[in-house]
Amino acid sequence: MQQAKQLSTVRRPVTPTQPTRETRPETQKARRLRKVKFISIALTCFALSLVVVAQYSSLVVTSYSLSEARAELSSVRESAREYELKAAQLGAVNRIDQIAREELGMVEPEMGQLKIISASQSERYRPGE
Repeated sequence: MQQAKQLSTVRRPVTPTQPTRETRPETQKARRLRKVKFISIALTCFALSLVVVAQYSSLVVTSYSLSEARAELSSVRESAREYELKAAQLGAVNRIDQIAREELGMVEPEMGQLKIISASQSERYRPGE
């Protein structure tokens, strides 16, 4: 035990290890290389993040355009339904008959006023007759 104390108390001369001129440039080169690698990795990550953000913004713009187009399509379909309903109402036979009688003053033809013409395939049409 005493020997251990003596060994620990014995002072040995410590020589500082100074890097020689030959090893110093290597460490500087290694540091520069690490810095270049770090900067290139950081720039690559930044560029990739910009690409991801651009993709998401493009997706948002496309989604917005799609929702606008769907809203416009819905509006056009509703207008088309309204016009079809209006055309069906205006083209109803009862309405046409009512307008013809009330506004235009038309009346039903009498039996003597009607002439029934039959067209058969054997007869030829002769213009001017």
